[in-house]
Amino acid sequence: MKKENPPIEDSEPSQRLKCSGILGGIRNRDVEITAGRVIASIYSLACCGGKGGDMYYFGACKGDLITRLAVADVVGHGEAVTELSQCVYEALKDHM
Repeated sequence: MKKENPPIEDSEPSQRLKCSGILGGIRNRDVEITAGRVIASIYSLACCGGKGGDMYYFGACKGDLITRLAVADVVGHGEAVTELSQCVYEALKDHM
């Protein structure tokens, strides 16, 4: 039997990312975020629980002149994918 996705409760309020700030992860998320002149909407909903194979990373640096954005999806489902996603996300975070 397939697990139902936990609902993403109300969307998070719009956030402004400060210089050297990072927003990212592998958990369910629905948020609008701005950095510099970039406005992004991040919506992630794992198929089997509160986290999964979708990764998102949004960062700003250099006095709001550089904005970095990465989105990835690991193929598969379940805990093994979550662990792999977390490892890839941590590596990405360390190198950005």
